[in-house]
Amino acid sequence: MEQAGLQNHPNMKPLHAEPGKSHTLPGWAYTDAQLFERERAAIFERGWHYAGPLSALAKAGDYLTAGLLDQNIIVIRGKDGELRGFYNVCQHRAHELLKGRGCAKVITCPYHAWSYHADGRLRTARGTDDVANFRSEEFHLKPVRIEVFAGHFVFFNLDENAVPLAEQAGDLAQELKDEVLQDRMIAVTNYPNWRIACNWKVAVDNYLECYHCAPAHPAFADLVSMESYKTAASGLWSSQKGVVGKHDNKAYPLRRNAPEQRALFWWLWPTTTFNVLPGSPAVGVFSYMPGEPALTITHGDRYAVPGNEFPAEDNARIEYSRNVLNPEDVSLCESVQRGLASRGYSQGRFVADPQGSVITEQAVHHFHRLVAQAVGL
Repeated sequence: MEQAGLQNHPNMKPLHAEPGKSHTLPGWAYTDAQLFERERAAIFERGWHYAGPLSALAKAGDYLTAGLLDQNIIVIRGKDGELRGFYNVCQHRAHELLKGRGCAKVITCPYHAWSYHADGRLRTARGTDDVANFRSEEFHLKPVRIEVFAGHFVFFNLDENAVPLAEQAGDLAQELKDEVLQDRMIAVTNYPNWRIACNWKVAVDNYLECYHCAPAHPAFADLVSMESYKTAASGLWSSQKGVVGKHDNKAYPLRRNAPEQRALFWWLWPTTTFNVLPGSPAVGVFSYMPGEPALTITHGDRYAVPGNEFPAEDNARIEYSRNVLNPEDVSLCESVQRGLASRGYSQGRFVADPQGSVITEQAVHHFHRLVAQAVGL
């Protein structure tokens, strides 16, 4: 079978195993609709994606919803205490069943009031007593794979045969637990969603390097010591870590005894990130979800220990992230997407440093190779 996108783009330079010898993915890989469909099948529908916080699913009937492209899912806790995932669609006439997050002892469709138990079994179907050969077991909700990652984060996967996330990234789960996670952490607020006019890979590319930080994020570069900044990548994840450079900086004031003196960023294939900024005892979980070839939709949650949700530095960090850092990144990504469609661009080269310093793009190279391997480029 001819690989999506390749028939129209025969001159792609292959990705080298060493970032310092490698070209980037070509511009058309960020704009080609056929390749996007190939990614849907090979990456999105086979990958583990963040659904929401385990703390939102504490008691029977608690649920949250999540989505991937045109597929919506429910995660709900049953009366037996088990968490289960289902496609968020009524088996009668395909109306969506639940929205947002909440508690539903019974899942009732708002269209014709068919109802379902929290374990997915059809409970009632109005008017079907006289329907010939009606078998309720044929109309149970369709299951979706779910998994709790690192003790706090609920993930879903549309591939019923997917390798468990714990097997794919158990080392990342352990690193998160060792460095930032605490047993009592709960989700204390949702991040605002962003719609970025760029391909999902542009958003991930931008996240995975700080080579752009000094010119594009001057306040962040003033806050975090660029000399301390280190990047590492292996398996299905990568990390970036730095320490505070100036406590009296251009981003937000920071006490020398603030609860966190590091900037920590982890990315998990294909769409999820874990984030800590200096001054904050909280962990942000943030996803870059595909919308269409030139649209990325973000969503996430912020986790903290109850009673310590909003120290002064954390409020300042939130304001800086929301009003400065995130808009700067959105602007960068949207400009890159426009440039990738230019006839004046074909394929770039990676800047690499074997020591993983702030200038390195090795995590981007790692990501590009995972994409290329998944879709057969």
